[in-house]
Amino acid sequence: MEENTPPEPSKQYLSEKGIRHQKTIPYTPMQNGVAERINRTIQERVTTMLQHSGLKLEFWAEALHTIIYLINLSPSKAIKLKVSQALWSGKEPAYDRLHIFGCEAYAFIPREKRTKLSPHAMKCIFLGYGTDGEFGYRLWDPKNRRLIRSSDVVFNEDSILSRNC
Repeated sequence: MEENTPPEPSKQYLSEKGIRHQKTIPYTPMQNGVAERINRTIQERVTTMLQHSGLKLEFWAEALHTIIYLINLSPSKAIKLKVSQALWSGKEPAYDRLHIFGCEAYAFIPREKRTKLSPHAMKCIFLGYGTDGEFGYRLWDPKNRRLIRSSDVVFNEDSILSRNC
């Protein structure tokens, strides 16, 4: 086994999960057309989101995460136009929390982190959604150049703030 080759999942595990394991010949991506096509689709969407938002390439991982989130909320022909997230969770997804990548967002500043006369919200750029058990939205604070998370956010989707980031 090569040093960088990950361990193979057990046949029992794959069978229990209904996964058919097929190996391709090394360096022949054309044998794995479905995976290659989705990778290309993801790359095109990331590029489009970054261009539309005006964000620099350093935000590619945030765009990628948001694209994967959106793909999982989209009907898929491969599963008879069902939504993969609904199949995983057993619940229909909520679409009311979707927002435009790169739009202006105002994150509420908790009372404990501000004085009486300071602003109650900070202007941010919307980047995406919480990951792996994180709640809330992922936002970029351009003033302090840092990523923050907040669930108490007001969005202005008519304004793309990131043109100068």
